[in-house]
Amino acid sequence: MIKTPQNQLVGFILALITASMWGVLPIALKELLLGMDASTIVWYRFLLAAFFVLVWLYFKDQVPSLGEIETPTKVIIIISAAGLCANYVFFSYSLNYVNAETSEAVIQLTSLFLIFGGVLFYKEQFSTSQKIGTLFIVVGLLLFFNDRLSDFKDLGSRQTIGVFIVFLSAITWTVYSLLQKKLLRNFTSFQLLLMMYWFSVIVLLPFISPAALFQLSGFEFFLLAFCCFNTVIAYGCFTEALNCWDASKVSAVLALAPLFTIVGLKFIVFLEPNYAYSDRLSALSIIGAVFLVFGSVLTALMPVLSKYLKRVRQI
Repeated sequence: MIKTPQNQLVGFILALITASMWGVLPIALKELLLGMDASTIVWYRFLLAAFFVLVWLYFKDQVPSLGEIETPTKVIIIISAAGLCANYVFFSYSLNYVNAETSEAVIQLTSLFLIFGGVLFYKEQFSTSQKIGTLFIVVGLLLFFNDRLSDFKDLGSRQTIGVFIVFLSAITWTVYSLLQKKLLRNFTSFQLLLMMYWFSVIVLLPFISPAALFQLSGFEFFLLAFCCFNTVIAYGCFTEALNCWDASKVSAVLALAPLFTIVGLKFIVFLEPNYAYSDRLSALSIIGAVFLVFGSVLTALMPVLSKYLKRVRQI
């Protein structure tokens, strides 16, 4: 697709929708965990998403044939799918220990892990802009946790356990992303998602309690429906955004997700001052969150910055 100004605007809007949906998702998950365990929530999310992606690919006549896939490629698909599944479960489970602001802040480590993974496995260059972005992310994390750093001395504290689980979530998502880069040479993004969603639906079966669906309150059922459709809509917008806009620019917009989380919770606390599931971030912690976002945006925009600098040097 030719990236005309109109297409680029559409790409920006779709990326912004994705960022906002990913930003408010942990807020809904935190509440939903009161009525359903993390694995079951993830299973329902995967099940609905797998169904919609299957229908989409069926009408486009693009359903992948597993029998035609070579064994080494199947192994890579399985490892990548396991990474995505673990990422969903770990991230959701971490919200039993930390609030949404913290989970969204720590998950920004994926930007660093992707850089290091690209350097290690794809021999990509670790540029100056990436180094600066890395510095902003590290400083941002320190500022974000400025009033809670002492809590990490106790390895058994809920804060430490929760952050560690989000850390694992970031690692597993990085594994999925790095392997997906290789798989996209042979499959479309929707074909990969279909295989990974169904893999996760099957793998999670021994660990779920589907009957918990019938014990949810009306509000919790609404939250589950929102989380499920969030998966479908957010990834759909994300994929279409990549068709309209540069991947680096899309990634930069997605880095805004923590700000949507913070603003969303600030709004909830404004309406309900006694709301329990907010960290009530200090001004310094919010500055740290902005540093995190800026560092992530900078690392995402690195390819665009590199091309621009090359053009400047050639003038």
